[in-house]
Amino acid sequence: MWTTPIKLIIWDLDDTLWRGTLADGDAVSLYAQRAEMVRAFNARGVVSSICSKNDLETARETLVGLGLWDEFVFPHIAFTPKPAAIEAIIEDMQLRPANVLFVDDNALNLAEVRHFLPEIQTLDITRADADDQLAGLLSLQAGTRSRVDDYRMLERKRRDRAAAGPLSNEDFLRSCGIRACAPHMMDNLDFADRIVELINRSNQLNYTGSRAAQGDLERDIIDLVGFDSWSIFAWDNYGRYGLVGFAMVDRATERLAHFTFSCRVMHMGLEEYALDKVREKWPAIDTSAWDGRFSRTAPDWIEDCSFHEPEVRAQLLAEQLPTAAPDPAIRIMFDCQSGGIAHFSRFRPAIEFDNHPRLFALRMMTDGSHETQHFPPLLVYGATVDYLDVRWPGQWHLIDIGLYETCVIRTCIFLLERGLRMLVVLPPEDAPEDKWRVGLNHTPERTRRFNALWRKAARENPGNIWVLDLAHLIERDDEMADVTHYHAGLLNKIAGQMDCWVEQVALGGTAEAEAA
Repeated sequence: MWTTPIKLIIWDLDDTLWRGTLADGDAVSLYAQRAEMVRAFNARGVVSSICSKNDLETARETLVGLGLWDEFVFPHIAFTPKPAAIEAIIEDMQLRPANVLFVDDNALNLAEVRHFLPEIQTLDITRADADDQLAGLLSLQAGTRSRVDDYRMLERKRRDRAAAGPLSNEDFLRSCGIRACAPHMMDNLDFADRIVELINRSNQLNYTGSRAAQGDLERDIIDLVGFDSWSIFAWDNYGRYGLVGFAMVDRATERLAHFTFSCRVMHMGLEEYALDKVREKWPAIDTSAWDGRFSRTAPDWIEDCSFHEPEVRAQLLAEQLPTAAPDPAIRIMFDCQSGGIAHFSRFRPAIEFDNHPRLFALRMMTDGSHETQHFPPLLVYGATVDYLDVRWPGQWHLIDIGLYETCVIRTCIFLLERGLRMLVVLPPEDAPEDKWRVGLNHTPERTRRFNALWRKAARENPGNIWVLDLAHLIERDDEMADVTHYHAGLLNKIAGQMDCWVEQVALGGTAEAEAA
């Protein structure tokens, strides 16, 4: 029966939510099952509103007495025509009529609303199977998060906007103190379930019309050679909106594979904010097909906040990953691959991981800049990233004639002094020719020499350094995009080996472990 997903149910009151007609002085009695339906829909992310021809104060007092008033958002209770009232509710909530269900006992009201809003879905509550239909609709809802507070926040903003008088929309937005943040690449793995929900629920502001399965989206986020991705978070003086947008560029086609937003942030300028992030890497990206669908004015009213700021990151992770430990015991230092390993680990809540520009680089051992970083007791280091010349600005010509070895020795000393333990992940030495990054001097010859230095360090420091040789894990050439970028399957294997190492170390193991 339901032609499109339902995001809002608009209820009549008299002989719909309760028995009797309030304006006639009836002692109304609640339909208890329907009241519980309202609460259950709210809990699963489908909000409820009211459109009823009644006196506002009398109806509000009655709903408060029944313990239901706080379950509704954007209620319209007045002796006015229902079609225009319902259209206003939908517009204020920034939804589409197709995603709204209107429930009433009056066939004329239902017909009139359908005539005025042809896409809206309706239910005649006098039908014998009406409650069964509502129960069936409830069973289809997979959401697990109430959105009542989100829309309550939007309600306050709408009220203040109306009271502000003849301000332009941009001037009002400037008064709201809007801040936004755009985590990039594998930082988005922690938010994959919410991103998928956003993509699959969004229609009005899903500009690419895309849909996604969680496993596929996670695979694409991990595939840094194939895709760039950004999630969008927003908050302002009214409260926190959470994750409200997502953009992903397909590198092969140089097109946006996903570009979608929550309708709750419509007209805030967040689409253009997101495009600014995309254009930093893809300045020629073509979005002309969406001209006129959202404002292209530069959103100077949005303050850009970096996900790499500790306070910002801690707040967002607390909201999205509530199980995360406040003081992680493990740090993965594998540059852009770090998040993928963390994602597959059984110990994810205890892990912090690197992602450019927050990262450890071996060159830091030359100037002591590593001293400013946080190093928990257990470290996992992807050595391959520092086999590239580009990781040694101004020093690349020295790394093959002693500088790299010096930094390895200094790392060993640092680990010993701090009592830290580190698993060093070594790249394969026999990778196919097309996997090497020869232009950056990541060659088989250099890899053999530098891998040997780490194996020597592990032998000489058995209580502080272990090595994991990827040559023992890789079964197929297509598990790597190149010697510094790995696909999901290989990252999963690395995570499994890391987890075994963590368990071994936690049990007090100190013998050399060259994992296989």
